Amino acid sequence: MKKAVHILMVVFLSVIFFFPASGANGSTELKYKVFFSEASNDGIIINSLPKTISDYYAGGQGKEITMGWNASGYAMRGFISFNATAISPSNGSILIIDSAVLTVYESNTNLRPFAGDDINRSVECYLLNYEKLDTALYNIAPVTKCGTIATTGYSVLTEHSLNVTSDINKQISANTSVYKFIFRLQFTNDDNVNSTNPLSQAMWNVFSGDETRLADYRPKLIVKYHYQLKK
Repeated sequence: MKKAVHILMVVFLSVIFFFPASGANGSTELKYKVFFSEASNDGIIINSLPKTISDYYAGGQGKEITMGWNASGYAMRGFISFNATAISPSNGSILIIDSAVLTVYESNTNLRPFAGDDINRSVECYLLNYEKLDTALYNIAPVTKCGTIATTGYSVLTEHSLNVTSDINKQISANTSVYKFIFRLQFTNDDNVNSTNPLSQAMWNVFSGDETRLADYRPKLIVKYHYQLKK
């Protein structure tokens, strides 16, 4: 009898450890993962003619993504990419994002990009439906506007975070086979200016996914998620 009870206990524990827990609606336990941005798909697009891509800006703090204007007065927009295919669901399940937070860290502010011409500006974040960095992303219509990620600078290593949960879920709902996300960061009212304009060379920079010396300050996407069985 004791031997039979022992065998039943082993079988019971095996079920617990080898099969994921699920609730009444077929959902699994909440999981947590931090994704660092993809260096190969991070970059800067410069609004020159034609538009050009730069992998990163080699600034004084490290490898940086720049938003603002260069010395010629061309506007620059930053692009930050994440590959989340590691959490894509298996057949028969769907991925539910419970929380997603985009975080970047300031590397430098040059001149006065937020108000250089006495017009207050902020850095806005947009989620794009695209898998690879391309000049077309400079003006492409976004999936959604995620919100404002920065309204001021001049504080190196300061964390700037933005809740993008609803934005990520919107993209996943529209395209359930793609788990790559590209965010576009740009100043409001970021038209090109002439080289004598106060905005010329004014920029706000964050660390790029290419950064190695201060690797912990690379852009990150912090995700809490679970899976749910398809009905």
